[in-house]
This record gives sequence, structure tokens and C-alpha cells, in this order.
Amino acid sequence: MTLLELLVVLVIASLMLALVAPNIGNVLPGSELKSFARQSAAMLRELRSEAVSQSRNRRLSLDQEERRFRSGKEALALWPEGVEVQLEQGEVPDFLKTPFEDDKALVFFPDGSSNGGALSLSSESAGHYMIRVEALNGKVWIDG
Repeated sequence: MTLLELLVVLVIASLMLALVAPNIGNVLPGSELKSFARQSAAMLRELRSEAVSQSRNRRLSLDQEERRFRSGKEALALWPEGVEVQLEQGEVPDFLKTPFEDDKALVFFPDGSSNGGALSLSSESAGHYMIRVEALNGKVWIDG
């Protein structure tokens, strides 16, 4: 092999990579939803960790109009187009509720536990994921 042949092969390979790489997301329609499910589970785990380390309740609610997750007044993450998010919450004991907590929410307590519940993520083209939160220990896992 000469140096010229090697350079030609590298140029052809880089052109192919430049043309193929942007289209990988279109080839795998479920990859975006799967990635979003993993990010959402990581966000829930982070909220649980903050509840324990800061010794205060942390809550996650949905803002359907803006397509965002919220923790109190703080906007946490925006979800992708075409993804529908639903929240199924467990019960929060009355003595832990505050007057402004009328909306549905997943709540993590300072001892690491939670009110329990699930986030349902679905897309017509990519399927369905359920992110469950266990009440007793606040464990978060994804059912695919």
C-alpha cells in the first residue's frame, strides 16, 4: 500500500461516516424513547439522593402544557416531541402534605422512601416504557 491509497481510503471512510451518522436516529426509532426513559430514571434517582442528602422532601410533577418535569417551581427537563408522559402516584400521608400539593407528584422523603408510583412513557412509533418507584425504599427501575 502506498500512502496515497491509504489517504484515499481514509477520505472515503470519513465521507461515509459524515453521511451515515446523522441518520442513525431515524433508523432506530426506539432509541430516542429508550434514552429518554434512562434520563428520566436518572433524574428520579437524583431527586431521591437530594432528598436524603438535604433532609427535605423532593417532588416530581408533570407540566403537560410545557411538556416538562418540575420539582416545585424548578423546571427539570423537557420531554421529546411525540412522547406521551403519564404519572401514576402513590399516596402521600396527610401529615406530610402541604397546602400547595394538590397536583399529582412522586415524592421522595429524607429517609430515602417515597410515596411510590410510576411514570409511563409512550410513543406511537417507539413503544412504551414504565419507570417504577418503590414506596418503601425509593428504588427506581425501568420496565421496557
